[in-house]
Amino acid sequence: MKLTPLQIAEFYREGFLALEDVFTDSDLQPVIDEINEEIDRRAREMAASGSLSKSYEEEGFETRLTRITAETDRLYYSICSGQLDGPGVFSLLTNPKMVDIAESLVGPEIIASSVYRLRPKIPGFPHGVVPWHQDSGYFEPFCDKSLVLTAWIPLVDATPERGCLQVIPRAHTGEVVRHRVHSSLPYLEIPPEAIPEGDWLTVPVRKGGVLLLTNRTPHASIENITDVIRWSADLRYQNADLPTNFMTAGSRPFREPKETEPVACYPPEADFLVRSRKRPGDVVTDWQRFRDLRQRHIVHPVADRWGKWTDDNIKS
Repeated sequence: MKLTPLQIAEFYREGFLALEDVFTDSDLQPVIDEINEEIDRRAREMAASGSLSKSYEEEGFETRLTRITAETDRLYYSICSGQLDGPGVFSLLTNPKMVDIAESLVGPEIIASSVYRLRPKIPGFPHGVVPWHQDSGYFEPFCDKSLVLTAWIPLVDATPERGCLQVIPRAHTGEVVRHRVHSSLPYLEIPPEAIPEGDWLTVPVRKGGVLLLTNRTPHASIENITDVIRWSADLRYQNADLPTNFMTAGSRPFREPKETEPVACYPPEADFLVRSRKRPGDVVTDWQRFRDLRQRHIVHPVADRWGKWTDDNIKS
């Protein structure tokens, strides 16, 4: 699914673009199955060890983790963010519909970043409410002016009541504004006085849709006031000419960084080549290779331009 010229113009004008009916249920089911299998395995292990009263196997995708987290948040923190690396996650990152969309904006030579994030927004659980920020706040300053595309994909209908995203349209054209480390949550946030001017827009997205954001678009995630989990994943793509830590099958860097460049736009996690006409043999086509890249990756810290930002913050 390539974007139309009008959609591309809207994305660059507004800093975001909401698309409906990109994915079918069968496109999303592999990652949902992988999440369910991981929750089931870990819940059974915890119940068997006595750290959980029962496995809550009678609950479904939209409620099971809520019941478990009411007893212990250990399982929640073991699967959220970017910790899963099986075939379901890989199928979403490499879905041709998603990569076609990315190509419309970053070009045909595409690096996907394993800094994907799985976000189960549990009702009443504070970790799921993400403060105002720009994704570039987390990245290397060198990449501020380039597009690192975020694709935010709900795995259930993301309504305002369930805690969908808010954005500030047209606030992406300026500089990356000042961020700070949140006082109680493992996030960066834009202080209230530094939030760019503009009307906040709440953007509901139904299951099957996708919300595209630039890395400089201010956005936040609001509270879930329903009784179901708002599951979502956010993926990131960039042009292969930007700094990347992708290692080819021969254990050689895909590109050597110049002296003035960082090793990657986000050095803590591993990149991989997802589409290329110039170097098709280096494209990662199986999930085992994806997992291997992530497990072998040597972590490099991101530039700490906001202070007191540690590896523990990054991995949360």
